[in-house]
Amino acid sequence: MTAWYVGLLAVIIAALGAFLVVRLRADLTGAVDDGLRPAAAQIRDDVRVEGVPEFRDSARTVLKGERAAGQLVTPDGTIRATFGDAVANRPMAVPRELAAALAGDQPVRSRTLGSSRDDYRLTALGVKHRGESYVIVAAQSLEPIDRSVGRVVKLLLLAGPAALLATALGGWWLARRSLRPIEEITSTAEAIGVDLLEERLPVSRSNDEVAHLARTLNTMLDRIQHGVDEQRDVLLSAREEVDRMSRTVGDLLTLVAVDGNVLGLRLEDVDLAELAEAVAVSLGSVARRRGVTVRRHGPAVAVLADPVRLSHAIRNLVENALDFSPQGGLVQITTSRADTTGRLVVEDDGPGVPAALRERIFDRFFRVDPSRNRATGGSGLGLAITREIVEALGGRVHTEGRERGSDFVIEVPCALPAPDPRPGAGVGLLAS
Repeated sequence: MTAWYVGLLAVIIAALGAFLVVRLRADLTGAVDDGLRPAAAQIRDDVRVEGVPEFRDSARTVLKGERAAGQLVTPDGTIRATFGDAVANRPMAVPRELAAALAGDQPVRSRTLGSSRDDYRLTALGVKHRGESYVIVAAQSLEPIDRSVGRVVKLLLLAGPAALLATALGGWWLARRSLRPIEEITSTAEAIGVDLLEERLPVSRSNDEVAHLARTLNTMLDRIQHGVDEQRDVLLSAREEVDRMSRTVGDLLTLVAVDGNVLGLRLEDVDLAELAEAVAVSLGSVARRRGVTVRRHGPAVAVLADPVRLSHAIRNLVENALDFSPQGGLVQITTSRADTTGRLVVEDDGPGVPAALRERIFDRFFRVDPSRNRATGGSGLGLAITREIVEALGGRVHTEGRERGSDFVIEVPCALPAPDPRPGAGVGLLAS
């Protein structure tokens, strides 16, 4: 684009330069013509009064231009007197021009006179003195004009390319400066993706077209982001619903397995604190969305249990605590050991469980608040499944009342210590 503008500018400069040269030459030539006519008329008047001898003095007075020349000739072309440039020594006017001058016609013509290489502007006037006819020829060389025009041409040839170069560099700089906001808009737009829809195009302080374009595109990005956020919310809602349905189906399958005595426990030594930590981490995003803090503390406690089933039971208690905790609340998971029992307590800041309902809280499909449904309070199977799993592991689960909030406690047997491999270890001695 810049090269195209530079080429167009070069054509314009060349056309203006040519027009200037032609106009300058025409104006200078016109000035010569304007000087020749009154000069020839003055010489004619002097010769008419004083005669032929007055020609030279009169011509010297009025023909003051550089390389000016004058002749006084008879109608047949005989030169009677001359003045000025060397061309005056040779005939300057042709017979046709002499006849026209005697007839009163006095045009100004350009001609190359004699052996001169220069053009002259000349005019001829007829005059009579004492009954004899003469023709006064006045001429002015155009060589000074050619020199002046030549200097102007050289100046244009030097200044034109320099001006063109300066204009091209200035135009390139201005173009780069004006296109910089567009480049920034382009780079930012290329970086915007589905994961970076919050990015916006830079808007300059000016109120030009580029700023208007950036604001328009930012408005479009706002609409796109709003649409994507709505789609994301819909997908998250659908995902949560699918997860809720999956958990409900899983809970039902677990209950079926319990009822059919086919739960299939795989007992092994597991760390109760490690299971609690894993559950707390997995529910961290849910807790953050609800504005609830989950903390776990307590020592490692080795228990004999099925890690998958026990994790399920712990998760049910923590999810229940999150459901009933207010925004800004705290859910604490504490592990401890009491003799041969591993103990895990889940505490929350919720409304608590009335004493009359603490025994029924672990029944299937039971809800403390009847107004809560499956969408707001789960399936009503979580605590029931927790009790079935814990009891299948040989433990128990219960809730302890507090003034505010709830404490749900899981107690499962600790893992047995490893047998001592030494011979006779563990055999008591009898007194003799």
